Amino acid sequence: MRFLKQLTLTAAAATLLAACGGNLEVAAPATPPCTFQDGAGPYTTPAPNWVCDERYDGVSLTAVSSYRQTASGYDFMLEMATAGGRQKLASIISSKALGSVKNYRANTGNTVDNETNMATAEITQKTLTEAILTGSRVLRKTRNPNTGQVYVLVGLTEIDVPQLAEKAAENAFMNDAAEFQRFKASQSFKELKDDLKD
Repeated sequence: MRFLKQLTLTAAAATLLAACGGNLEVAAPATPPCTFQDGAGPYTTPAPNWVCDERYDGVSLTAVSSYRQTASGYDFMLEMATAGGRQKLASIISSKALGSVKNYRANTGNTVDNETNMATAEITQKTLTEAILTGSRVLRKTRNPNTGQVYVLVGLTEIDVPQLAEKAAENAFMNDAAEFQRFKASQSFKELKDDLKD
């Protein structure tokens, strides 16, 4: 009888364990909100938030850039990543300024042929890149621990951005000072400065 009780209790316990343990789901590991996007996937190596979201308090315009690991060393990689970030900043300002000038010219009926627009864009880009070399600074830097790739956050202050936007717009008018002054007084120029603040 005692043996039958033990057997019944053991069977009940086994049934209870099987019923509770049969539907266990293993939780998938949480994906970090920001991951390094270099190397071969899957991209699960956590990265600082600024790598994915380029915002930085007190800085008007930022860009993230990276450079692969190389035998040339860390300083070279950092320099190349920084140059890439500065080029991105120049491109952002240049394209917004040229777009604003193009809208202004379309609204005032003062259009310029495509060849002139392309030459102006090239001159503006070179001028801005040179100016941004002195005006920007590296705000943050990090490295992907798995691949060694260097990441930098480069930024311009609220003081630098309007001056650079004005310089880009001035270059777009190719020595037409009177037209540039009219542009500066226009709504297009105000919108350009506001757009670059966001």
